[in-house]
Amino acid sequence: MGAYGGGVARSGRVCGILTGAVGMVAGLYGQADPSQREDPKLRPLAERLVSRFEELTAPYGGVDCACIVEIDFNDEQKRRWFRTAPDSTRRRCESLICDMAVYLGELLEENRPWPPG
Repeated sequence: MGAYGGGVARSGRVCGILTGAVGMVAGLYGQADPSQREDPKLRPLAERLVSRFEELTAPYGGVDCACIVEIDFNDEQKRRWFRTAPDSTRRRCESLICDMAVYLGELLEENRPWPPG
């Protein structure tokens, strides 16, 4: 999962927060065997995650890491600023992580892939 930081492989593209959340849902509702059908909840839940993340990141101009943090993760000096400066855009990531974790938890509670217990 570490390769999601800075957008996939520091590309600045789609944020790892979104890809991680969708990956979690896929792990719970998807099928390892391609001959089996996936749980019909998989796609709608993934779509809800994307929609919610689009809402949360609208102030930054999109779901891409580069839009959210406004730095190039391939630049060591900018990465250092991002990680250490109290006023860095890292705070945006921290907030988005919290918001998406709460939302993901709510979705999973509403759509348990496991028996109640």
